[in-house]
Amino acid sequence: MTHWNDVINRTAVLTPNVVQAGQNLNCLGFSTPHFRNIHLKQRKPVFPVDCPSKKWGPSCDKDCPECLNGGVCHDVDGDCICPPGFMGTRCETACREGMFGRNCQGSCDSKLNCKGLRFCLPDPYGCSCASGWFGSRCEKDCQNDMYGPDCRLSCKCQNGGACNRFSGCQCPTGWRGQNCEKSGRCPDIVSIPLLSTGFVYDKEPITLMNLEPSTRYSVRVQLSRPGEGGEGAPGPEAIMETDCPDCLYPQGEETILQFNSGTLTLTRRPKPTPEALTYPILEWEDIKFEDVIGEGNFGQVIKAMIKKDGSKMSAAIKMLKEYASENDHRDFAGELEVLCKLGQHPNIINLIGACENRGYLYIAIEYAPYGNLLDFLRKSRVLETDPAFAKEHGTASTLTSQQLLQFAVDVATGMHYLSDKQFIHRDLAARNVLVGDSLVAKIADFGLSRGEEVYVKKTMGRLPVRWMAIESLNYSVYTTKSDVWSFGVLLWEIVSLGGTPYCGMTCAELYEKLPQGFRMEKPKNCDDEVYELMKQCWRDRPYERPPFSQISVQLNRMQEARKAYVNMALFENFTYAGIDATAEEA
Repeated sequence: MTHWNDVINRTAVLTPNVVQAGQNLNCLGFSTPHFRNIHLKQRKPVFPVDCPSKKWGPSCDKDCPECLNGGVCHDVDGDCICPPGFMGTRCETACREGMFGRNCQGSCDSKLNCKGLRFCLPDPYGCSCASGWFGSRCEKDCQNDMYGPDCRLSCKCQNGGACNRFSGCQCPTGWRGQNCEKSGRCPDIVSIPLLSTGFVYDKEPITLMNLEPSTRYSVRVQLSRPGEGGEGAPGPEAIMETDCPDCLYPQGEETILQFNSGTLTLTRRPKPTPEALTYPILEWEDIKFEDVIGEGNFGQVIKAMIKKDGSKMSAAIKMLKEYASENDHRDFAGELEVLCKLGQHPNIINLIGACENRGYLYIAIEYAPYGNLLDFLRKSRVLETDPAFAKEHGTASTLTSQQLLQFAVDVATGMHYLSDKQFIHRDLAARNVLVGDSLVAKIADFGLSRGEEVYVKKTMGRLPVRWMAIESLNYSVYTTKSDVWSFGVLLWEIVSLGGTPYCGMTCAELYEKLPQGFRMEKPKNCDDEVYELMKQCWRDRPYERPPFSQISVQLNRMQEARKAYVNMALFENFTYAGIDATAEEA
């Protein structure tokens, strides 16, 4: 009597006949006593002989990633081959008991949690028992703080972590990492207002104003000239430390910047006491991961099937990678806080729940089947994808004027809701809007959002310059009115079917020309009334820009007029707006 498992993610369960299945991955099953006298010739791990340890590639000149939990680096493509029971780019995530495969999609069809099954993966990994088992027939439990496939891995849990034979260290609240060695607590943040910015150079001595007391500063001198590539090499570092006079600001208060009539006014108000954050909890066992649908430098998004309140539904699970920084973890927790405080709305990506496993946070949000709005718009450029169809139907897009205008209505409605809640998005762009069922646009990516009337950015980082308002570029000040500016750029993206704003211009040129009154030209297929709304969003003085409530009313009125405000008909010498993916990263 033998049994088979489904072939999932290049992993299969084989009978002792050792028939190969999948893509060079198989698993031997020792499920009954009938095979006690059968001697199986099993594959042994075959490690690469051409490349030294931790190297891969045809010339062995590429460094392997650090594969965790017994994972092995593939000598051909450099990927981590994860043991049965683990997943992730570095095998950093443990599947729940009895699950295996690249995204933990495979399951052992029994209550034995893969007992008696031997898994074979591509060389150089070879064969092993499932995580939590060892022995000639994979029938023995791991003992003495050992875990993983064949119980070869040793738990070295710190800070009160407990060893689990299937997944390794189970970290207590506040700790994370393979050995619970990393603190998951957010560092204390000291708010320091940005008082002045600028570039200075003179032969005379320079006085640095508004420095903080008892603070050590690293100072370098760097020469620069206007234009691209005008920055010289930084000079040598000088360490300076200030004295400690009387405290500059009363303790327990925070600075608020009011932007009126083109001037900055500093005021102060008491700092509010933080409230405890409560969120809907998902159980780890109720999450079944499927495909990776998005990935960045420090995080990824995986489509999953989850069970909540007895019902199954699709969801997008956001998670950080193993090597994410403390700031990344803080911003990720901040995104959960924003989603909790925002509540539910049809034009934002809503929170379904969150789960903590082994010290890591997983956030489940609505799944949007059509992806982000920017890609959706660009895919509709039918003159590029199917010229014959475009010419036959006389159209430049698979989307109608009404559908394009509805995207703008949806985003404006969602931003009206955010502004009423006194949230600032700070990164409103077509790439951060998702398209859900029935082509409903939903605002997403709240990692930079802040629940404040005015937010002053105090740290350097990558900035979405082409979507930023003048006051954000010059003073790092963000308000709902700066979100209105960004909405004007997003409206231009919709009309241009995903064009790159200010295509052909550098960020340095934008810094120079926007304060001088330069704005993007009207797209040829754009109605004057829509372009006038864009220009209202791009007014110099923030208080002169329309609120989202007014923008929403204007767009709804246009939609009800049933007029082609965005002309998608093919006219003579029609050309799409330019796309420069490199420029969009700056």
